[in-house]
Amino acid sequence: MYNLKKFAATVTLGALLIGGTSPTYAASLTEKQKKVQEQRQKNSSEQSKANSSIQSREQAISKEQQEINKLDAELQDVINDVAQKKAEIRATEEKIKKLQAQIKKYEAKMKAQEDLMKDRMATMQKNGGSSVNWAEFIFGSKDFGDLITRMITAGTIQENDQQIFEEYEATKEKLAKAQADLKAERDSLVKQKEELEKRQKELDQKMKERAAKIKKLEAEKVKFESKLMSLQEMEDTLKAQEQAIQAEIEAQRRAEEEARRAAAATAAAKKQQGSSSNSGSSASTAPVASAPASGGMFQRPASGRLTQGWGPASGANGYSFHNALDIAGPVGTPIYAAQTGTVLRAGWGGAYGNHVMIAHVINGQVWTTVYAHMSSVSVSAGQRVSQGQNIGGMGSTGNSTGSHLHFEIHRGGYSYSSSSAGSTVNPASFF
Repeated sequence: MYNLKKFAATVTLGALLIGGTSPTYAASLTEKQKKVQEQRQKNSSEQSKANSSIQSREQAISKEQQEINKLDAELQDVINDVAQKKAEIRATEEKIKKLQAQIKKYEAKMKAQEDLMKDRMATMQKNGGSSVNWAEFIFGSKDFGDLITRMITAGTIQENDQQIFEEYEATKEKLAKAQADLKAERDSLVKQKEELEKRQKELDQKMKERAAKIKKLEAEKVKFESKLMSLQEMEDTLKAQEQAIQAEIEAQRRAEEEARRAAAATAAAKKQQGSSSNSGSSASTAPVASAPASGGMFQRPASGRLTQGWGPASGANGYSFHNALDIAGPVGTPIYAAQTGTVLRAGWGGAYGNHVMIAHVINGQVWTTVYAHMSSVSVSAGQRVSQGQNIGGMGSTGNSTGSHLHFEIHRGGYSYSSSSAGSTVNPASFF
């Protein structure tokens, strides 16, 4: 009987479990599920809003970074221009000093020539100058130089004294030219200083704008990358450029002189050998090996994939003209000197990060090559390098988003511009 009751109770409990819950419990469970679902939907909506907000902020940060990049590029133009104008002013001031020294030399020479001519004229007047109307010449002349000119024109000066007076006239002309050049250089200096003052004000204003933008970003705790080459660095670069060009010219002169001496020594040795050899024997001439032909004036500085060419750009990265070729490759990819020259700058600086600048003088024309964003630099300023010599490794230093070589060729000295070609030429046309 007990077992039968136990069996009936078990069946009843099973039926309850299988058949479902009470209406009250079922309603409560449905309500909980509904609330969970609503909470999930709310969380999903909030997450979506958060993601949208993050994306929006990232876009805003990207835009702010682009604005700073653009401002930095504009600033770099002005910094370069100010440094260039300061260099021009220094060059003009140096010309003025040289002209002033020349003028003093010419004035002293003219004074000595005038004293000599006065003695000669006094002698001429004393020894047979009665036929010459001295009063007409003297009182009709504006100054001593005019007196000499009138006398030369009238043919009253003896032939043996003619050279003295001609030399005087030549010195007088040189003095007049030097004085005219001095005036022109002084006028040029005034204009250069006015232009410098104008660009300096523009630079100061842009620096204030940049400081305000950076302050705003820092207040919002926004990370940004912005590295400028300073005005001092630009001025140092221009000075180093002048020194490197002179060093390169001197190095070429020495190399040519050594080559001439070697050629003369070889010719002398051959002549001596020829005179001591049997006159009946014929000398065999070995073929002269020629240097491998180059594809152009400059060689490609690194292997890799071309990711951006020289020419107009979108402006998204702060420049509307890309002054270089970008060659991408793994970090450490060897970088080689595109042509023989003297290193004017090597190391860290501004948006270029680790970089090398080399001055070249080819057939009298100055060229400058730039290798930027390097991971390592293996040469130093003032060092002379040969075409194809390793100068460092590829990297992503400075304002760079990936490992690559930014390679520029400038006709003449270095002069950067973010909105035009400036002094750069398309490197691809020289390989």
